[in-house]
Amino acid sequence: MPHFTEDNLQRISINPFYAITVAPQLAEEHEPPMGEAEWVQGNASLMEELGSERWLRQLLDVLEGKAGAPDQPINPSQAINIDPLFAAEHRPLIGRNMWVDVNIMQIRNMGTEEWLRQLLDVLNGDFVTAEEVGLAPPSGTFGYSAPGRSHLQRRGKKKREKRYYK
Repeated sequence: MPHFTEDNLQRISINPFYAITVAPQLAEEHEPPMGEAEWVQGNASLMEELGSERWLRQLLDVLEGKAGAPDQPINPSQAINIDPLFAAEHRPLIGRNMWVDVNIMQIRNMGTEEWLRQLLDVLNGDFVTAEEVGLAPPSGTFGYSAPGRSHLQRRGKKKREKRYYK
């Protein structure tokens, strides 16, 4: 039986993988030019200035590598290495408009800076897996991994300490 926590649900709804495919160049390993706290603060101000909906739409454009999308400071790869899984070609499960609408509500519920920190965590690989919520047997059950399991299911959530920014 599936078991979703509030944290699971937040990480699922924040995850842009369900709505878009990230441009491969954004998922390349690099040394980010700014810190996460600096990115969060800058984008919290920008989101206040532009409004959540416009900022979220621009974020999706940036992540997809669309021509003419404002790159800085919205681009999360300025602060983190985006997990290469986000650049894997796939069919979106939800539309961009639905993702934006859900995340406008999430920003209101969580607060802008907390939402931005959670976004960075998710893009950095802290995403919810089927195994984590009980929708798939644990890896190695019965001494093997089930054939046909996706990379997302095999990978599991990256175990990282929660970061708190001042």
